[in-house]
Amino acid sequence: MKKTILTLSILLLSFSSTYAQENKVFNHIGLGLGVGTTGITLDLAAPITKYLDIRAGMDIMPSFKYGTSLDLNISENDREKAKQVGHTVPNSIDVEGDNTSGSFHFMLDLFPFKGSSFHITAGAYIGKDKIINVYNKYDKDLAEVVAYNNAVASNPLAQTLGLKQVGVQLGDYLLSPYQTPEGGHVEANIKVTKFRPYFGIGFGRAVPQKHRFALQFDLGTQLWGTPKVYMIGLNGEKELTVKDADGNDGGVIKTLSKITIYPCMTLRLNGRIF
Repeated sequence: MKKTILTLSILLLSFSSTYAQENKVFNHIGLGLGVGTTGITLDLAAPITKYLDIRAGMDIMPSFKYGTSLDLNISENDREKAKQVGHTVPNSIDVEGDNTSGSFHFMLDLFPFKGSSFHITAGAYIGKDKIINVYNKYDKDLAEVVAYNNAVASNPLAQTLGLKQVGVQLGDYLLSPYQTPEGGHVEANIKVTKFRPYFGIGFGRAVPQKHRFALQFDLGTQLWGTPKVYMIGLNGEKELTVKDADGNDGGVIKTLSKITIYPCMTLRLNGRIF
C-alpha cells in the first residue's frame, strides 16, 4: 500500500512539474521591492499563464508626524463675554497628527496584449482601519478651555449671557476636551475600511521573462469608503455623527475626511529568483 502511494505521489509530482513547465504555470518565482504612495512594498509573484501573474506582499508606511493648529468654535463676541465670567478663551490650540497605516495586498495582473508588458490589475489591500491619529500637543493649552466649559455648565452669569461650551474644530466636527491633571485633552482617530479593493493599470512584469531584473510601474486606486472620525474620551472611543458637525476648519484633516479613494502609485524593481 505504502509503495503504491509513493508511486502515485511521484507520478503526480512529475505530471505537475511537466504541466507547469509546458504551460508556464508557477514555473518561476519573482521578488519585488518598490516604493510609492503606499510606502515601501515587498512582493512575491508567480505566473499563472502567459497572460496572468499573481502577486502578494506587504506595504510598510514609514511613520511621520505633522503639526498644525485647530480653531475653537467661539465667536469674538462670546470671547469678550467669557472675560466677564473670568475666562480668556484662546483662538486655537496646537495639535499633532501621525499616520498608523500599513497593509498587506493581493493582486492579479492581466496582460491583454501578447508581447506587451501593459497590464490591468485587480486585487485588494488589507490593513488597519485607523489611518490618522490627532491629539493636542500640550494639555496645559486646554486648561482654560476646560475651566470655561465647566463655568458655562454651572455659572448662572454665564448662562444668563447665553454662553455655550466650546470645542476644537476638526474638519467638519467638534471635539469636546476632557479634563486631565495637566489641563485638558482632545484626541481623534480617522478610520477607513480594513478591506480595500484595488483597480489599476501599469507596465512591467512582476516576474521578468527576458531578463533577471526589470522595473514595474503601477497606477491605481484603493476604494476605502468614507473616512469616519472617532473621538477618544474618558469612556473610550465614540463615532462622531452629523450631530457633532459644526466645525469649519482642519486643513488636511478636513480634506482627508472627505476622500473615499486613495491613489496608489508604485515603482518596483523585480527580480526572477528562478
